Amino acid sequence: MHNKSLDRWLHAKYRSDQSNKNVKLDWPTRLSIAIGAAKGLCYMHNDCKPPVVHRDVKSSNILLDDEFKPKIADFGLARMLVNAGEPESVSTMAGTFGYMAPECGYTRKVNEKVDVYSFGVVLLELTTGREARDGGDEGSLADWAWQHFQDGKQLIYGIIDDEIKNPAYMQEIDTVFILGILCTGKTPSMRPTMKQVLQVLELARFRPISRVGPGRDFVLYNQT
Repeated sequence: MHNKSLDRWLHAKYRSDQSNKNVKLDWPTRLSIAIGAAKGLCYMHNDCKPPVVHRDVKSSNILLDDEFKPKIADFGLARMLVNAGEPESVSTMAGTFGYMAPECGYTRKVNEKVDVYSFGVVLLELTTGREARDGGDEGSLADWAWQHFQDGKQLIYGIIDDEIKNPAYMQEIDTVFILGILCTGKTPSMRPTMKQVLQVLELARFRPISRVGPGRDFVLYNQT
């Protein structure tokens, strides 16, 4: 793909070896990429018969064309489900550290919610610029973001990627950051579906996520 993969645009360690290293991936483009990738996962989960779970969603598997339209790549670990929403047994654990849903470590049964978790990590990458494994003492980005939120540090301006610090977009960035936290909840059944994720992303400019709620395993997204 013309613009390679999303991680090449988000993480500093990849930027120095690119011919377009001075080109910034602004927030409207990042949100458009998130919406496009969410549409792809929605299609896999809801319109494919039988449904397909990718099992390795990550920023390096989201390819960008010359207009920065995303394409989800690498279906080598994909799994077809017999019935939508019902767990399917797999023979081996698969995925990438930092993106892998916690249930993958103790069960061989997976459903669409493992992709939701991984996509939530991508949303956190888009908003913070951090890598999935860049969680400091917390280990993973998902746990680091949750700890930041849980500690009451609810203003995210200080932790978002410097390249997108624009007051005009702060509500959208805040909404997508919290959505990433919701998608990476520990309990699969409490994560939103990809349809719900897409709905929140498409309305991010107009409908912020409520911050009312005791934890990330609760439905905090505003559907009204």
